[in-house]
Formats: sequence, C-alpha cells, structure tokens
Amino acid sequence: MISFGTPYGLVLLPVVLTAAVGIVLILYVKNSETRELTRWQRRVLMALRFLSFGMIAFLLLSPFLRSLKKIVQQPLIITAWDNSGSIVAPGDSLRLGNDVTRLRNNILNQLKGEYSLVNYAFGQEMTRDKGLDFSEKKSDYSQLFATLASNHLNENIGALILAGDGIYNQGKNPVNMLEDIPFPVYAIGLGDTTEISDARIQGIRVNRTSFSGNLFPVEVDTRFLKLKGRSLRLTIQEGDQVLARTVITPPNEDYFSTHEFILEAGPPGLKQCQVLLEVADRERNTRNNQSTFVVNVLEDKQKILILSDGPHPDIGAVRYTLEQQKTYDVTVFTEEPYPSNVNDYNLIILNQLPTAGKSMAPILGKQATHRVPLLFLVGSKTYLSQLNALTEGANIRPLAGSPEEAQAVFNPSFATFTLSEAFREALPKFPPLMVPFANYHLDPEFSVLLYQRIKQVETSKPLLATGIYNNRKTGFLFGEGLWRWRLNNYLQNQTHDQFQELVNQLIQYLALRQNEDNFLIDYEPFYAEIDPVVFQAELYNDAFEKINSEEITIVIKNEQGNEFDFTFDVRGEGYYLNAGILPVGNYAFQAGVTLGNETYVETGNFAVTAINLEDVVTQANHQMLFQLALQSGGGFFQPGEADKIRDELKNNKMLKPVSYIQEMSNELLNLRELFFVILLLLSVEWFLRKFWGMY
Repeated sequence: MISFGTPYGLVLLPVVLTAAVGIVLILYVKNSETRELTRWQRRVLMALRFLSFGMIAFLLLSPFLRSLKKIVQQPLIITAWDNSGSIVAPGDSLRLGNDVTRLRNNILNQLKGEYSLVNYAFGQEMTRDKGLDFSEKKSDYSQLFATLASNHLNENIGALILAGDGIYNQGKNPVNMLEDIPFPVYAIGLGDTTEISDARIQGIRVNRTSFSGNLFPVEVDTRFLKLKGRSLRLTIQEGDQVLARTVITPPNEDYFSTHEFILEAGPPGLKQCQVLLEVADRERNTRNNQSTFVVNVLEDKQKILILSDGPHPDIGAVRYTLEQQKTYDVTVFTEEPYPSNVNDYNLIILNQLPTAGKSMAPILGKQATHRVPLLFLVGSKTYLSQLNALTEGANIRPLAGSPEEAQAVFNPSFATFTLSEAFREALPKFPPLMVPFANYHLDPEFSVLLYQRIKQVETSKPLLATGIYNNRKTGFLFGEGLWRWRLNNYLQNQTHDQFQELVNQLIQYLALRQNEDNFLIDYEPFYAEIDPVVFQAELYNDAFEKINSEEITIVIKNEQGNEFDFTFDVRGEGYYLNAGILPVGNYAFQAGVTLGNETYVETGNFAVTAINLEDVVTQANHQMLFQLALQSGGGFFQPGEADKIRDELKNNKMLKPVSYIQEMSNELLNLRELFFVILLLLSVEWFLRKFWGMY
C-alpha cells in the first residue's frame, strides 16, 4: 500500500502528473525543432521524458510503502553465572573453578541447538559472553535482575538458568525483585552449604575523620559458628603496634557480638589499622579473620576568633562550650587592638560589634577576609546603623522604644543542620533574650532557625538565622543574654547538653569553611580497591569568581615512589578527574595550576583499601535460590542434576514462540534503484536526441 508523507498527496498526484504531461507537450509538440522527427521517434522521446519527469514529481510527494510483516520470536533462554570469589572460596579454587566452567559449557552445548541463548556472568558488575574467573569482589543479584529487565525488554524470555551460591552482599534481596522477572528461574546451587567452624569479622564502624590528639571510637562486629566455649583474641593494631585487644568466649554455637574500642588518633595523616581475630583450630576459612580500616587524622584544629567590646557573660558561655571540644582553638579579644590579619581563622564571632566607636569595616572590609565566616551576636551596644552599612545580609531598622524581651520559637522547616528532640523540648523553657525593638529584613539566602515570641505572640521576626551571603557563611543572633540559656538548661536538666548542642551545631556549620582558597581539591581519604579514584577541583580568581580556563595537573605517587601524571577535565564550572582503579596501598598527590602570575599547589594523601566481602560469608545460601525458583515457577537443582533442566524446559508449556504483526514503512525516495532508473531514462533520451539530430 502506497501512502504519501506530503499532506493531500493523493490530491496532488494528478496535478504533478498533469504538469509532467504539459512539459512533454511543450518540448515535443509545440517545439518546431521536433518536426524533422518521425511520429514514432517523437513518441519514444515523449514517453521517456514523461516517465522521468513523472517519477521525479511523484517522489517529491514523499511516497512510502506500508506493509505488514509477521515476526516470530523463539523462546530466549538466559543463563547467568555467579562470577564472585565466594564460589571458589570453600576449597581448592582451581578445581572448583574448572568444575563450574565445565558445567556451564555442558549446559550451553545442550541448549544452543534448540533455543536462542544469551549468556551472562555477574558479581559486582555484569558481563556478557565472557569466561569465568571468579574475581568479582561483591555479589549483586538485584543488579542482575534489573539489567535483564532493561536489556531484554519486550523480548520473549522463556526462562532464566541461574547458577550461584545464593550469597549476596550488595543490593536488594533477590526474592523481593520477583516482579521484575516474569519468567521461571531454574537455579543451580553452587558452593558448599556445610556449616563449619568459623570465627569472622562481620563489620567495622568507624568515623573516617578525626583530629590529632583526639580519641575516636571503633565498633567491631564478630560472629562465631560452632565455637562454643573457645576463647579467641580480637586485636586492633597499626603495623606491629597493638592498639587494643580483648578476648571473646562464645557462649553458644552461633554467637554474634559487638565490641567498642576507644583509640588515640595520633599524629596527622592516614591511620591504617588492621583488625585481627584469632584463628580457631578447626577453621577452614581464615580470610574473614582480618580486615582493615583507615582514619584520616587532621592536623589543624578549627580556629575560632571572638571579638567583643569588653567582657560579656555571653562570650564566656560560648567560649566554655567550645573549649570542651578538642577540635576548636578559641581566641578572645575584648578590647583593641584587634588582630589585623584574621584570614587564618575558621570563624569570627562579633559580640555586640560594631559599636559607635568601632565600625569593624577596616577588618571585615578587607578582600582577604571576605571568605571568613561570621557570627554576629547583636546586643545593647551594637550600633545598628553601622551593622547595616556592613551589608552582610541583615538590615535592622530600629523603632522608637527600648529593647524588648523575646522568647525563642523553633522553626520546624529549618534544614541547614539538625537539632535533637531533646533540644526542641528544652527550648520553650529557656528565658527570653533582650532584642532590639525594630523591623528586620533578611536576605532570601538566609534561613531562620529561631523566631521571636513577644508577649506570647509568635512573630515572623528572626531571632537566630544562618545563610551564605556573598559566598561567605554568616549567622545572626539578634538577642543578648545567651548565658541565661546555659544556666537555665542546667537548672532544668542538671546538664548543659541542650545548650551545648545548639552552640556546637551552629559553630560547626559556620566554621566549616568552603571555597577558602583560590584552588580547591575535593577527594576521599580512602577508596575501595574496586572503585575508581576520583578528584574534583575548583579554581577562583581574586574576585572570587569561579573559572575553568586554566589547566590543572596532578601527580600521584605510590609507596614505591612511582609517579603517575594526570590532567583534569573541565566539567561544568569546575574540574573533574577519574584516575581509574589503583592497586591497594597508600598514595600521595600534588596538584598545581598557574593563574596569572600566581602558582597554586594542593597536596594530600589517600589510601586504596582491600575489601573482603566475598571472604566474610562462604557458606552457600541454597535456601534463597530454592525460594526464588519456587516462587517464579521454575526449579532448583544441584550441579549433578543440571542435565534435568533441558527436560524441564521441554515440558514447560509456557516456552513457545510468540508471533506478532509489525507494520513496515519504507520511503521510496531511499531506494537507490529508482535513482538509477531515472538516470537511465534521462540518459537514453539525451542519447536519442543527439543520435536523431536534435540539439
């Protein structure tokens, strides 16, 4: 059936054919040069010209052929083979690997003549039509099912032959993903289900960052199978130095325990520690008796500068709270001269500054300090006009009258940082602060944490707000008397915890400086051996505008002194580098960029750590495979029974060809044959005209 892409193609077809006839008549009937030709010669030329011009005019209407095609899809059988390390972990890895490979080849040879086959290997990643080497470090069945659903959408999948040990340590429980696989699963249970004596490190929880001189906790989960009454040592050490040790005696045959250790951070740098669990006499799998973790120990504490016009109890309350944390170095100036260079501080707290005699513009107005976060504690001495003139995002217009008392009302929509339910319950009991009687205007970049309640009326006036204004973190507390909150907190609860929580959360958010240098490198202190090492970089000019016009290079050095050179790629407004997957070990890097006459350099260290998820649990979980096969309508088989799968597939009436009708459309303009036909017609006409004496 012929249709036209041009609107009203059928109506225009007679028109274009009539136009072709008109052209032929003009050339060979009205033209006096054709009188010397005989009638049959003229008719031949007229026919050739009409056919060529008619075909060209016909093709200009974008004709296409529409046809119906019956397509038959044979059942597709998908085989998926677990390529993770746990398959060969229970014993002789070479023999076990050869057995699985031989089993795979036998099944493929049995089925390839009768069904369409697609073969996958899966672990952490999925590969198609490749051999098995059992080198995958993780097992992810859920990714397998998701990939099959995506890659074979609308295909006639007859069945999935799934060979594995049922151990998954990444992704979802595969049984919960049965809705993604509307076809039967025939599972082959690999591995060893025998319950053996095993002492293993189940998991480690540790804060990956600490400060030099501080203590940090480490939690180690252990599990003991069939080792009742056997005392085993659990040790944490750094190199040959033992950091902590305890003895665990399982009271039953399946015992799980968690032990917490408090360790010293030590000197700055990457602190790589080993967790070792003593090997029992009857253990067969000893690879899960050890693990490692890395802590990035930072050298510099966060430096807090407090400036005030004279001593004030609010300063004492804030200072005492911060000094309880070893991560802060607090410096207080209550009178001039204030330090002229404040760019080395992580946060400047200005208590009741500026005043009528201290504008603070000489310090805060310097370009170098434009990136240091600020916290304003507004009080009775604060000169509001001068504060407004600093243009730090808040504008306070005083009204006629004295300062007034305002209690704090928590804003549940505040999301910059979190505060506990205990703080929210204690807040309404805190005494009121003295606030300016004024109209308040905050830049939209600010978020209000606390509002003012004045005479039992909740207002929209801010009491405590934070934001990022002109690329600098800034906070405002529009009230005086913070020290009363600390005393009241202790009076009500015999603790300062809620007050300290507010101060610590506020200071921690503000003091964590962002974009404090012209050149910034963002990276992780450690990477898993299966993950790529990724860096991101940002570059700023002196006006603190982000740029990406300069080339950034980086040199990565391993423990053997080998160096690897890379160049960052531009991505968006910043820079990006994927250095690929690196071997396990400790690395140092130095990145550099030249901007104008300045050269900026950033250095750092990171570690690539080994993972042993496939060694933690090696006892096969055939129960999961059996459940998966049963609920999907398939079957479960031991490796020696795998030959029965072929018979099961033949007897499954659901495995049958699927046919459907597909409409096909082919544009005639794309047919090369028509082009050559038109060219032939025009060429023959031209030759005959010349041969018969027409020019």
